[in-house]
Amino acid sequence: MRIIHTADWHLCNKLGPIKRTDDLNRRVERVAELCEEHAADVLIIAGDLFSEYAELEDMTKALTHIQSSFTAFFQRGGTILAITGNHDKDAKINAVHAGMTLAMPFAMQGGNLGGGRMYFLNGRGVATLASPDGQRVQFVFVPYPFTSRYDLSATVYHSKEELNNLLRAKVSEWLQKASNEKPFDASLHTVLVGHLHVRGAEVHTVYKMNAGDDVQFDLAELNPMWAYVALGHIHKPQMVNGQANVRYPGSLDRLDFGETHEEHGVLLLEIGKSGLIGEPQHLPIPATPFHTISLTDLEAQLPGLAELYPDRETAIVRVHIAPQTTTLSRDEVNRQLKRIFPRLHELKWLESEMEMTGEIGPRIDARAGLETAVREYLTHHETFQADPDKEAVLALLETFLKDGAA
Repeated sequence: MRIIHTADWHLCNKLGPIKRTDDLNRRVERVAELCEEHAADVLIIAGDLFSEYAELEDMTKALTHIQSSFTAFFQRGGTILAITGNHDKDAKINAVHAGMTLAMPFAMQGGNLGGGRMYFLNGRGVATLASPDGQRVQFVFVPYPFTSRYDLSATVYHSKEELNNLLRAKVSEWLQKASNEKPFDASLHTVLVGHLHVRGAEVHTVYKMNAGDDVQFDLAELNPMWAYVALGHIHKPQMVNGQANVRYPGSLDRLDFGETHEEHGVLLLEIGKSGLIGEPQHLPIPATPFHTISLTDLEAQLPGLAELYPDRETAIVRVHIAPQTTTLSRDEVNRQLKRIFPRLHELKWLESEMEMTGEIGPRIDARAGLETAVREYLTHHETFQADPDKEAVLALLETFLKDGAA
């Protein structure tokens, strides 16, 4: 069975006032093309299919786009297996799921999945799927741990830490129980699909979330017997604890400026008679360009910006303007920049910020760890953006941080 593993699509997302629908739709179309190019039998979406901003009307359009993009995939029996993440809101997802179930009420009867369609699961579950050649693979579904998804809605707790411990214990308990009861079949190779934060993963930031507030799992708690662990939630593509069969594919596209330097794409793997065949292969998908531009001489730099950024029509841009003397008004600068960059996300006049805050350089979250603070400072420091040795310095930084953690 050939599987493509992806996660964190965040369809219907916005970055400030900028709608990301077209960006994300193009990446969805590329995933569909990759499914055909590599003859995939299954597409796994390991959580956060939708943005928290998604309205039902937008979700309907996104699902319609998925249907049209994956027509050839479905026609040859391909199956999409998607679970919910922390940005998928239960009320809206349950409405979608109810519609899917009503349309095909017996699709998961007896724990057996039929091919040629999409499943969107907002609860724990175990099910098997047969590839067109008859090979059966078992899937265990573990959505992001919210109380509503793990029978803890009525539980009384007194702190976020206590709640996280309860959720962590509930997920681990369910996994142990599920793997010892029907319909689980221990003779089948099994893929765990989870939207989870697993310790040992390299985390720059958790998207729109403080890592310290997240529910974190040790890999051993998830039961290490799986042929493959398809994870979502951490947007940095990586294997966990050096294990090639435990992977985060990263987000489908850049979602904010914190992801400017991440690779984007999907993972291709194959489950054969003996289990996982070789190591998963990363299939790159070009990301939406994000640019942070520092202007130190407006009158000299503005005329050449359009030529300097040939991708300016599609790029999402923030511009930081250093203190300087100029004959141009701020309104005129703003108008020129918006003409050059239709997707201007932020225009910051640094002397104004310093007057208001008394700070030079980016703000650092005091709750973040040393590694996160150092990365954030170097990644977002305005004067560092134009440094020709920036990539080399960031690479050297990663070496130092990894050595220090060893």
